[in-house]
Amino acid sequence: MIQETNEPILTVEALKQDANQLCSVCKRALKRIRKKIENQEKDEEEARKYPWFSQMADSLVAHPDAVRRGASVATIQNIHTQGMEEVALDPAMTVFENAQGLYKRARKGKRGLETITELIRRARKEESDVAALCGEAERLGSADFETLETFSVSVGELRAKLVDRGLLPRAREKGRSREEKESVPYRHLTLDGWNIYIGKNDSQNDELSTRFAKPWDIWMHVAAHAGSHVVIRRDKNAQWPPRDLLLKVAAFAVWFSKAKHTSYAEVHVTEARFVRKRRHAPPGEVIAERCKTLRVSPMSPQEFFPGDFDK
Repeated sequence: MIQETNEPILTVEALKQDANQLCSVCKRALKRIRKKIENQEKDEEEARKYPWFSQMADSLVAHPDAVRRGASVATIQNIHTQGMEEVALDPAMTVFENAQGLYKRARKGKRGLETITELIRRARKEESDVAALCGEAERLGSADFETLETFSVSVGELRAKLVDRGLLPRAREKGRSREEKESVPYRHLTLDGWNIYIGKNDSQNDELSTRFAKPWDIWMHVAAHAGSHVVIRRDKNAQWPPRDLLLKVAAFAVWFSKAKHTSYAEVHVTEARFVRKRRHAPPGEVIAERCKTLRVSPMSPQEFFPGDFDK
């Protein structure tokens, strides 16, 4: 008597196809990482110019009459080097407003240079690691194995490595996550056992931060940019989430904000009990106190939950 089974038949061709799919995942990730590094290097180049921005701001303040009103560019003497240099201006601003803008860029560059350099170092390490995984996947797709079992184990090990790096989603409790998604109007995901909620608009941000969040939940929002409010559900009197999780969720907060296309941004983090709404404040505007600050690069939740996250 032959018993029918729904188990897929394991073949060399199927395993090679699986390996090639994993290779495609690696290549897409590598492309994203290299684009991120390219943008970060542009930011680093600007950050390293912070002394020049400060010098040109000083020069504008010292010689305001040397700039024609409404000019988008001016050639002025750098009072620090005595050389003539060209500086771009905002024609809608006064000379002194342009100088303040240059001072701001100088402060931002000086403050962020160390951070962006460290982010580039990490991104290059990530690029190297993912490139190694790409090579491993390519070898699996073209290698000859002595046994089918050995081939299957190798493909499984590679898949596990991609899951550990967040390039493939972890196995999740589908019934529970679907039930929770239907119970709240916010974006919802579960990462490392923590429930995370992200507002989709100003009205949801209000609801999420002032009514849905419990006092002991963790609240996040990108500093100086409009964007989604983010809440990490936490049990009363429980420890804060691990720093690694906070950094990932902060990166999601940047992704769902106007800072999405920057190389990095600062995210305010506090307990929800320290978030309050000013009377007559517009939707989405709150006051947050006792905040810590995390500086992170934007990251889409799709990198952790491809094809399984509500945009």
